[in-house]
Amino acid sequence: MKQILFAAFLALTLTAPIKAGISENDEPARLPAPSADLKPEDVVKIVVDALAKNDQPFTNAGITTTFAFASPANKVNTGPLDKFIRMVKAKPYGIMVDHVGSEFSEVVYMGNTAYQMVNLTGADGRSVVFAFRLSKQQDGEFENMWMTDAVWPVADATGNQQAF
Repeated sequence: MKQILFAAFLALTLTAPIKAGISENDEPARLPAPSADLKPEDVVKIVVDALAKNDQPFTNAGITTTFAFASPANKVNTGPLDKFIRMVKAKPYGIMVDHVGSEFSEVVYMGNTAYQMVNLTGADGRSVVFAFRLSKQQDGEFENMWMTDAVWPVADATGNQQAF
């Protein structure tokens, strides 16, 4: 009997830290993920909205979401995630993190490539237009999913060309 009680105590002790702070209603944070059901404009909206609330539901969740929607080819150049986080927080992309406004253009399709412009207004009131280039993945884990190949600043809101 003592062995059974000790085993029960041990099991409870080992699982207590795992259960601590978790109520029956709590669920782990689920971030958006690529899906063949998403169109290019859906992907851009998900990424832009995630970056607007970068630290929700956890620190750098928005940038983590953005990285999840980066194409495999894009990740080769910008990853791993810690490198990607530093890149997005630096110029010229830093304005994207915690921006306060966004306006989306229509999507332009060219075969399995799509382009969309987004005018972002930063917390400082400055606006920059970014171009998003997405491609429909042709094979592998992300087959038939639209993913981001590149994002670059095109101009500030006054129409001045960026020198990047």
